[in-house]
Amino acid sequence: MFRARILSLPVLIWLMSCTWVMAQTPESLELTYHISFLTNNGIRPGLNLGVEYGLYDLVKMKSKVKRGKGATNMIKVHQVIAGLNTGVIWHPETSVSLLNTLTIEYRKTMKRRMQWQLGFGGAYMRSFFPNTYAVLDDDEVSSTLFGSSGYFGPTSFIGYGRYRKESRKLQWWHLRFEATSLLGYNGFFLPYVTTQLRLGFHKPSIE
Repeated sequence: MFRARILSLPVLIWLMSCTWVMAQTPESLELTYHISFLTNNGIRPGLNLGVEYGLYDLVKMKSKVKRGKGATNMIKVHQVIAGLNTGVIWHPETSVSLLNTLTIEYRKTMKRRMQWQLGFGGAYMRSFFPNTYAVLDDDEVSSTLFGSSGYFGPTSFIGYGRYRKESRKLQWWHLRFEATSLLGYNGFFLPYVTTQLRLGFHKPSIE
């Protein structure tokens, strides 16, 4: 009986470790939301809001035994996450742009809760111009209030960040670099590059 309890101890530790890690990681079918401070080319400020939905997750555990130090457990989490984002970017003296993206992301959580992320998807940007002009039928030029134009195309990103301990409302932070190629904007081949500092929130886990 005593030996059975000893043998079941590593299994219990493994289950507790998985539960703790998954509590700090957006599980499948879990919805989280975030706010981002972003910039285009480092000079155009903006703000982004978004939601994430976990589609798939896989937990892997690896144990290493070192002489004099005992066993060390390493847990890695692999995830597939869908994201929906909408952001506003202010272009000084030229325009205000709304940038919307729908993405699929692979995220890997490693030791010390550090995370890598890589993803792609589609984007649509609508730019509003404070000073625009239109040519009328009689070839006269007149000013137009809040003229706009739309662009769409593929987007991709890479990011790095970290999860926080325990069930805190501020769940994670990420630094993300995103490049979007928009049809009709900068000749498509010159990407629209943004840098984002993302802060993720969720409701504390129910124990």
